[in-house]
Amino acid sequence: MILALDSDEGIIKIGSPPEEIPGIVESVKISDSLLIENADMQGRSGKVKVVQGWDDVALQITLSLIDNPDAKKTRWDYLKQIAGVFKKVAADGKPEVYTVSHPMITAWGTKQLLFSSLETAEQRTRRKVAVSIQFVEYDSAVGVIQERDAAAKNNNKKNTETVYYPVVSDTQRMGMGKLESRFAKL
Repeated sequence: MILALDSDEGIIKIGSPPEEIPGIVESVKISDSLLIENADMQGRSGKVKVVQGWDDVALQITLSLIDNPDAKKTRWDYLKQIAGVFKKVAADGKPEVYTVSHPMITAWGTKQLLFSSLETAEQRTRRKVAVSIQFVEYDSAVGVIQERDAAAKNNNKKNTETVYYPVVSDTQRMGMGKLESRFAKL
């Protein structure tokens, strides 16, 4: 399924053939982050950061829905249409995967997204509904590369197994010296 955003016109189109999603595009935001694990290290204060790769890219589109008397549609009619797109499933019964067309998204190298979240807020004084549509990367290219790299490293580890010994404190080392000198005479 294709999702296209036209920044100049403020229009979102979804599907094949493309169907316009109602609303006024207020913003498009993309974010990503590193996957970092904090590990305790014996003999060190603080934590050691272990980088495990990148998280999935997240896309957030903010829309405004207003009544359209000319089309005889209310903001609630438009919200119902967007909620229908959110709940849409593919032929296999799973949520639809979207291929996104937008220059900023293309610059991030993201290709396929899942419609992961839909949030709405009503502003009664302005007779407007604010809509936040969130997508998450479905099958990231970085994730696929990382999986391949991990598999290759695991194969190499089997061939050249490295043994790591725990850090030995000064007290333990002094005691070992006495033991070594005692057993060395045997």
